[in-house]
Amino acid sequence: MTNYRYHPFIDDYIDGVKTGKYIVSKDVKLLIDLVERKLQQPNVIIDTNKITEAKEFIERYFPFKLYPTQLFVLACMVGLFYDDGTLVFNEFLLLWGRGAGKNGFIAAISKYFIAKQGIRGYNVDIVATSEKQAKTSFNDVRNVLEDHKTKMKKHFKWTMEEILHLKSKSTLTFHTNNAKTKDGLRPGAIIFDEVHEYESYDNIRVFTSALGKVPLARRIYITTDGYVRGGVLDDFKEEAAMILKGELPNSRMFPFLAHLDDEEEMKDISMWEKANPGINYLPHLKTEMLIEYDNLKTRPSLRIEFVTKRMNLPFLLSANGVTDWPKLEAASKPLPLDDLLGLECIGGIDYADVRDFVGCVLLFKLNGYRYIIHHTFINHRSLKLYDFKVDIDRAVKEGLATIIYEETNSPQIIADWFIEQSRKYRIKTVAADQVKFAHLQTKFEECGLDLIRSRKGSLTHTTLEPVVEEMFAHEKIKWGDDLLMRWYTWNTYVKRDGKGNITYEKIEPELRKTDGFSALLHALQHDHLLIEKQIITKENMKRAFKTMSF
Repeated sequence: MTNYRYHPFIDDYIDGVKTGKYIVSKDVKLLIDLVERKLQQPNVIIDTNKITEAKEFIERYFPFKLYPTQLFVLACMVGLFYDDGTLVFNEFLLLWGRGAGKNGFIAAISKYFIAKQGIRGYNVDIVATSEKQAKTSFNDVRNVLEDHKTKMKKHFKWTMEEILHLKSKSTLTFHTNNAKTKDGLRPGAIIFDEVHEYESYDNIRVFTSALGKVPLARRIYITTDGYVRGGVLDDFKEEAAMILKGELPNSRMFPFLAHLDDEEEMKDISMWEKANPGINYLPHLKTEMLIEYDNLKTRPSLRIEFVTKRMNLPFLLSANGVTDWPKLEAASKPLPLDDLLGLECIGGIDYADVRDFVGCVLLFKLNGYRYIIHHTFINHRSLKLYDFKVDIDRAVKEGLATIIYEETNSPQIIADWFIEQSRKYRIKTVAADQVKFAHLQTKFEECGLDLIRSRKGSLTHTTLEPVVEEMFAHEKIKWGDDLLMRWYTWNTYVKRDGKGNITYEKIEPELRKTDGFSALLHALQHDHLLIEKQIITKENMKRAFKTMSF
């Protein structure tokens, strides 16, 4: 216990990651760098006694030994302080694969927090979206108390709903994810279980707003990956990526993101430790995972569950999305603007709300490609209501969007954009859905612009699906370096019914917009009105002569 830089639990894990003893994701390697940067600050104090005491306290009564990853996290959770007495890390995001012992771990630290930390009234609240999940770790603690009842009765009082440590007056309780009933909370630590199920911050805000009434407040988020896209977990992962890259140096979040770096790694069982750090210390877990993996050969329907929950890869995002991210990057290659000048095109408008976003596109067909020129109008009111998950300022700066500082987005503003484009391109017609068609039609007729109806719904979208799939699969669509079109398309998923019909839907209804992609769908319905153009080149001439017969 004497020859170490920081603490044996910290040194062992850092050295193990660097030497390859522990196989971890690229994100965990970045976490190691982050922790070392923090520990090398002159105002950081490591309370070695607290770390060792916490481990011994936990293992004295719980029916398991903490494995190296858990010891590393425990040390960073209970023993690292700045010289002003505050925590180096006060927010913990633990993304570990299913079966890694997350619930047992938070049960153990919960008991430590209320009984051994030494802070009076340090209440711990465990929150989950269902009562069954919320009670899991609570019952783990309660079972330990029942198993050592004679001794524990001297220190604790417990019921089916609350555990009280008599000396510290600290309680452990559980809550379902219902924000309306949580007034008067006084927590020291809040633990959010299975964060992947959280679609909004409503309940998180209610619970965390009560923090700060007792010292050393902590937020702990434990989870596997999941199927909710555009929710809390995706935001946390984005924030974690910024922290791990050093872009948020003042953050006190500790993001431990255990996952495969590539789905191909799933074929190598030794790589599974990247997603599940407990696999080599929990024999029953490894056996179960091997059985599940073997079953994938005959039960392919289990693959999504295995990849998402065991390997912590968000499989469904690409499975049900319009396309994969590399295809969106391919669509972002430069447009041949000189070749498009004077060319025929179809306009498209998505104009669902006069106080929201309006997506406008021009669709061209040239040399086997579909080219898209896009612009978005954003009413200033919507920016006050929502924090959209895209860089609006950058979009405006790059000419992709215009902020409308009026009460509504008037048809005149939209018509003016198409008139301006008509000076460079031959706009045959402009397509808009029926929601605001009448609102647009009068103004467009006054401006000499032809407006036709487009439709939504499963019949229309099912008809368009092969066209959309082909465009992206064969990289035959280009819109230039357009961050909004990438965002709009990435925010859209394919909803399929039992008959195989589809609709293109929003992944998240408020913060992740789809207006530009919807405008593209409106234009694509009238794609047949465009005659494919071919620029005369040597290659085209050769192909033409090859097809001629005399």
